[in-house]
Amino acid sequence: MPPKQAVEVTAPTRIDLAGGTLDIWPLYLFHDEAVTVNVAIDLRARVRVRRTRGPRVLLTDLQGKRSLVLRLAGSRPYRDAYALFRLALRHFGFSGGLEIAFSSGVPKGAGLAGSSALMVAVCEALLRLKGERMTRARFLDLIRDLETRLIRVPAGLQDYFPAIWGGVQALWWKAGGVVREPLRVNAAELEKRLLLVYTGRSRQSGINNWEVCKRHLDGSPAVHRSLSRIAGAAREMVSALRRGDFEAAGNAMAEEYRARKGLFPGIATGEIDALETLAKREGALALKVCGAGGGGCVVVYADPEPRERLKRRIEKAGLQDLPFRISRAGIYSC
Repeated sequence: MPPKQAVEVTAPTRIDLAGGTLDIWPLYLFHDEAVTVNVAIDLRARVRVRRTRGPRVLLTDLQGKRSLVLRLAGSRPYRDAYALFRLALRHFGFSGGLEIAFSSGVPKGAGLAGSSALMVAVCEALLRLKGERMTRARFLDLIRDLETRLIRVPAGLQDYFPAIWGGVQALWWKAGGVVREPLRVNAAELEKRLLLVYTGRSRQSGINNWEVCKRHLDGSPAVHRSLSRIAGAAREMVSALRRGDFEAAGNAMAEEYRARKGLFPGIATGEIDALETLAKREGALALKVCGAGGGGCVVVYADPEPRERLKRRIEKAGLQDLPFRISRAGIYSC
């Protein structure tokens, strides 16, 4: 395709329903039938890129309502909030002459793969601007490697699939590759049972996951047991969603979170524990942290009637409800 003068791209974020952390190589190789289940949501990252005549890169954060000239030459690429853009621009060979406007769609550190969705959108926009194409598999490998450079620890893979493909999916981690299984779920019925709550405290998922990875590789029996339970709960989630059994899906999420709390200290904060108590009192089937925990967002799973009642209680408690819809579409150019 020919080079462009201006491009706008959007990519969805995600909620991980079960099986997170197993997406980090080589952890999934130590657990038979390891699988991660996640769903793309319409809290989207958006990026607009336009060629300009000048030598600079003007970066505008549409959420923070802030613009700045992004320094590329001689800068330290990993040390500020805009490192993501420096890495992508350097990789694709851009040194200036651009205006970039962006929004992430979710709070920073929410555990919803906001930075991954933004990286996907930025790289897709720069590819289109240059008139280049990549296969989805090669593009996913590129995003993984750039994000690993950014966070300075091994990156998991689950975040890139909803951003690129959209929908509800099971990701089966195999020796030699991953098998993506699109799950044919009644999206409206699933949405009625999910409540997304931001705790107000951000977290750094790369650090938590890397600590879990190190402990597993060091031979921790407790971590191995917890990840085996997580894998089993994720398989139950897949089975429940395949047959449309939403109660069983909620039970699988509850079991996943019980196992997850044994992985690493601090996965559940005081705010999250209080929310869990409130949710269970109001009849919720399950609650789990999004991403690696320690703050960020929590997803609550409840039947439709208790969900609406719980939503009102959460708002009265001063917590932030994040309304969303399941996104069937992955990345696309606007």
